[in-house]
Amino acid sequence: MKKWVKITVIVLSSLLLIATAGYGYLYYTYKVKYVPSKDLYKKRVAYIDTKIALFSENFKICDSTHIVDYYNYAPGDSIHRRTQYITNKNGLRKEVLSKYVNRDYKDSGYLNFRFIVNCKGEAGAYVIYENDLDLHPEKFNTDLVSQLLNITVELKKWKPNYMYGAERDSYMYISYRIENGEITEIIP
Repeated sequence: MKKWVKITVIVLSSLLLIATAGYGYLYYTYKVKYVPSKDLYKKRVAYIDTKIALFSENFKICDSTHIVDYYNYAPGDSIHRRTQYITNKNGLRKEVLSKYVNRDYKDSGYLNFRFIVNCKGEAGAYVIYENDLDLHPEKFNTDLVSQLLNITVELKKWKPNYMYGAERDSYMYISYRIENGEITEIIP
């Protein structure tokens, strides 16, 4: 009986050692040694391709190699500013709501417009994302999308991002929360 226990312990210990070594090899090969190809991540997540974006024909980016996010700023600068509408959020909201007409739309969800505000405060290169209230892709009424796109494009009074002593290009977005065709919230 004692011989049987010794053999079982030796076999189980050997199997455990082999499994641990195998796991360590796989971990090292795929986690530690793995370096993703630089070609795989040429563009950042916020990237907007101006070749396919809307309203980008005559739109000029000041520095296409360095576009920041609207909320970026350098707190050490004596002047620092995030990208924002000239009349701030409340002014933007009043302007949008004064132009928007619910033409008996029944849509609910988030209609998102991403775009670039260049260093001169000009907006262009728009892309559209449509989602239901649970953030799943959803198609909205084309007239509603067209109306809000036109209103968004007409917003011309942008203060560009200012950091490191200069005004910068930045990625911006406006999300309209819509419930039964009514705008209930404008983000950011």
